[in-house]
Amino acid sequence: MTNLTDRIVALGLSGGPKLTPDGAKPALALVAGGQTYLVDCGFETAKQLVASGLGFADLKNIFITHNHLDHTSGILGVLVHGWTNLGSELPKQVDLWGPTPSGRLKELAHAAHAHDIQNYITGGGFRDFPNLETHDVLNTGEPVIDVMEDENVRVTATKVFHGRELKDSFAYRFDIKATGKSVVFSGDVAAHDANLIALAQGCDFLVHEVQDNEMVERVVSRLPEQRQAELRDHLLTSHTNVEDLPAIGKAAGAKHLVMSHYTPIPQSPLVYLQKATKASESIGYTGKIIAPTELDQIEI
Repeated sequence: MTNLTDRIVALGLSGGPKLTPDGAKPALALVAGGQTYLVDCGFETAKQLVASGLGFADLKNIFITHNHLDHTSGILGVLVHGWTNLGSELPKQVDLWGPTPSGRLKELAHAAHAHDIQNYITGGGFRDFPNLETHDVLNTGEPVIDVMEDENVRVTATKVFHGRELKDSFAYRFDIKATGKSVVFSGDVAAHDANLIALAQGCDFLVHEVQDNEMVERVVSRLPEQRQAELRDHLLTSHTNVEDLPAIGKAAGAKHLVMSHYTPIPQSPLVYLQKATKASESIGYTGKIIAPTELDQIEI
């Protein structure tokens, strides 16, 4: 990687488990000090790392916000294709941080392709498969959880609400040592989450999921009637209406808001930006609102 500018890279912005022709599942990268810190790892993440120019060589840490398929289905692909991506392959060890049980991801990665991995090592000249070292982010009951620290960043987390059925879902804050800048990733979260707002106080960038609630009924109506109420309840109580985003940014004192995880249907990011801008004007949020498209790179 030649560009050493600290930045956020929008690898995947399409929320929900349903695949779409154009959108990639959720994955965001923070580049700090020349290292790539990956937040969530949806299905297309390996391809998006290559398409963005980041590659795999500088990826040592992956952070999972919660154990939903659209946020985890690309982990195996990153390990396998990152390992075989000669010239920009993964480091020998990758650390993964996330809700319990993160260790099962390591077991699945090796079990799924054990035979092929051995063939590549013995017959293809590849080095040993990367070691995926997993670390459970434990809900200690404290408002702020210490996650990890290295030469570039200090990472903390807080538990957020993303549905009654989900035991643990986390937002992460990255404080960049060299510049003093801070970036917070909300993960999936209901609007006005008090823990998230506390974690994000005074941050430079709050990367936050958005949902167009006006489109929820269109999605719900496609289901059999007996399943509609359950999905409607999940979407409306476990995600953040885009029109609530400026109020969250104002409460957190966030200097910039960056949208992510567009739901519930594929739409132009401009649709979300127009709604958020109108809401910001009505409440007096003066920070910058950014509605990225996939592979956009936002300088910090």
